[in-house]
Amino acid sequence: PRVSWTAMTTTDAGLRTWLENLSRYGIALITDGPTAGEEVLRAVERIGWPRETNFGRMFDVVSKPNPNNAAYTAIKLEPHVDLPNWQRPPDFQFLYCLENAAEGGASLLTDGFAVAEQLKREDPEAYEVLASQPVDFRFQDETADIAFRAPTVGRDADGALSEIRFNNWIRDKLRMPAETVPVFYRAYVRFWELLRDPRFMIRFQLQPGQMISFDNLRVLHGRESF
Repeated sequence: PRVSWTAMTTTDAGLRTWLENLSRYGIALITDGPTAGEEVLRAVERIGWPRETNFGRMFDVVSKPNPNNAAYTAIKLEPHVDLPNWQRPPDFQFLYCLENAAEGGASLLTDGFAVAEQLKREDPEAYEVLASQPVDFRFQDETADIAFRAPTVGRDADGALSEIRFNNWIRDKLRMPAETVPVFYRAYVRFWELLRDPRFMIRFQLQPGQMISFDNLRVLHGRESF
């Protein structure tokens, strides 16, 4: 689903269409935007305010030396949610393409809720393990040390899916009984296989002036190497 930058930023109808798509599908694409760095904040401020993180108000996805985050490299990024090491990870995220002259680097988006429901249907035991066994997440660099512990599949008070926390880059050491480890890894690996399944994933190349917005608690994102 998509809406033009002009419609989203200047009309109530465009804003509503964008928000309805974002709510229903967990993703929405904005097209034909200006290629200026601060413009992404205009989109955010249409609905709320940007959250500060240890990476700042905005995160420039560029390849650079001595990175403290895998996004600052050119390697492939497996499907993941951002900042599961925070007590409350970012809800909605906005990836705005200013320039893309690289070979490769296609964006990947996976519906984590659809994957969790599929796992529940085919292997209820594995689903229950991921929904009940907490996992430690931790990020450390020279200025920050942020950690949180929560299950891979989060449920609300009524037992409904509420969030996905999957990011193997910042998964910390396991703290669980030894006999639980093989059971957990079996479930974890199957979940990871489903996250890569084309049935639940879309692949596309962001072009300058396009912005993809997505629900970071539901939709996992990644990219191919470039």
